[in-house]
Amino acid sequence: MNINLHILNANGRLTPYIELSKKALKETIKRIEKSFPIHNLDVAIFDSPETAIPEFGMGGYTINPNYITISVDPKNPNISRVYYEELIDTLVHEFHHVARWRTVGYGSTLLEAMITEGLADYFANEVTGRKEPHLWDNALDKKQIEYFLKIAEKDFNNKNYNHTTWFFGSKDKKIPRWTAYSLGYFLVGEYLKKHPDEKASNLYALKAEELMAI
Repeated sequence: MNINLHILNANGRLTPYIELSKKALKETIKRIEKSFPIHNLDVAIFDSPETAIPEFGMGGYTINPNYITISVDPKNPNISRVYYEELIDTLVHEFHHVARWRTVGYGSTLLEAMITEGLADYFANEVTGRKEPHLWDNALDKKQIEYFLKIAEKDFNNKNYNHTTWFFGSKDKKIPRWTAYSLGYFLVGEYLKKHPDEKASNLYALKAEELMAI
């Protein structure tokens, strides 16, 4: 696997995490290589408190099929305690995005994006053994899921949907933070309940409409 790790550390604040980052990437590759091959990929870890999830100080973003960024807040009070496991979890999630992007694509509609995110988190659960949903997958209760699914359905096939509003929330539109993540996780979960022999590791190339139709 030709996977290059770049740690952008001009200010030196990521120095304590350099070796841990290398170890986490190596472990991630070891865990996922049997699920799907990933080649020719750059992974950049950089100091960016603004784009890290404040609850634990890290965030991932797959910019394109060849480039993943991991933002870190070195001053987050939780980061030193959770860095290794969270980095593996985040990398696994983003690697699933890469595999999906290189087949059916991330998605250009709300439904496609929701399914892509839901599959990536179920893959992370599968690989890491995580038992509890991530914070963003558990942001809505049952009634909210039913309510926001009905609203989201209007945008399912909309290529001009507002990604920020649906995934990160909008006070003006009364959409809670992480709504689309929770909806996508729910929809993928319903599919997996109906198909207990299936795993997210086998579904990275499954189109969203195919998942919804079965």
